[in-house]
Amino acid sequence: MIFQFIIPLSVVVCLLFAWSAYTLPVGIFGKILFFILSVFGLAYILPLGPRYDPALFLPYPLIICFALLSAFAFFSVWAKLMHFSIVVLFVLLSLCFTKTKQIRNTLFCSKKINCSIIFLCLLASPCSVYETIKVPPVKHVTLVYENLPPELENYTIAHITDTHTGLIFTKAWLEAVVQKIMEQNPKLIVHTGDIGDARPQEIGESLVPLQKLSAPDGVYYVFGNHENYHTLSYWQEYFKEKQLTVLEDQTLYLHDYLAISGAKAQSRHMPVSSQAYVSAVPKTAFHIYLNHYPAAFKDIAPFIDLQLSGHTHGGTAFFLIPLVKYFNAGYVSGVYGQDAAKLYVSNGTGIWTYSAFRFFVPGEITILHLTRKK
Repeated sequence: MIFQFIIPLSVVVCLLFAWSAYTLPVGIFGKILFFILSVFGLAYILPLGPRYDPALFLPYPLIICFALLSAFAFFSVWAKLMHFSIVVLFVLLSLCFTKTKQIRNTLFCSKKINCSIIFLCLLASPCSVYETIKVPPVKHVTLVYENLPPELENYTIAHITDTHTGLIFTKAWLEAVVQKIMEQNPKLIVHTGDIGDARPQEIGESLVPLQKLSAPDGVYYVFGNHENYHTLSYWQEYFKEKQLTVLEDQTLYLHDYLAISGAKAQSRHMPVSSQAYVSAVPKTAFHIYLNHYPAAFKDIAPFIDLQLSGHTHGGTAFFLIPLVKYFNAGYVSGVYGQDAAKLYVSNGTGIWTYSAFRFFVPGEITILHLTRKK
């Protein structure tokens, strides 16, 4: 949908960067260089998937440099939009109050304000990139159910999602994630999609640590939108070859009291009536449902006990949370409930290589603890 607005958005972004460059206290060459780097940093965020995947061919230090540049450009756009909104407010006030005209002019042309914005964005960029590429901490979440089967008291589920392995997230990073999971000794391990950021044949070595995951009740995956971007059939072949279990519109009974279902990568908007594999699970079994997209919860809740999802990255930056929530049926991060069912949306263990920055929205390795209401 965003591609319908790519030209007008590009014009707006270029005008904002031109305004920022114009008020810099440097010569014309410095202004032009600042403008070019800012535009490039934001353009880097929008590669055309496997048709144009620049990070696949770049050395790791250069990928980090581009991540820093992209973070700076991203924060600059939002900061200048806020700056522009304040200027517009004073423009409107100046129509009624002449004393505000001087403030309006100062706000628009102030080099101090612009340099302060640039300084803050330069400060936020490395912090946000570091927050993204570090191995995320383990987050413990307790889910309380009234009618939990006795066998599942204190049952633990390790949930990871959106690892986006292969480009900015290396084999060493994934090994550290796997080690943290195994140290928790979970009974069940799940991955809810966006496993890698390229075709598995291109990043196969980076994916090897996944084969070290093990749990008494197994390790299960569903695919996300990025597996579709990078040719779903290749991912299906790779997981079959490595004997990793992917649930694609199917249910497995781990015990007579525990079932797990998983959605196909493209089943975000599939009506519940066609998901017979979900509704067929008896109510006596605790039913875990894996879907990369949290928006499915509204329709699927009557048939399950727990849905685990990712996709939202927790909003990426705190000021984007309302926007991300709007486009994901009101779900963005944490625990949600509908009737007796619960949904947990992870902030993501990693994040997309081309937007590798988090701002007060940390990544996570989630350990879910099931317990009966006392």
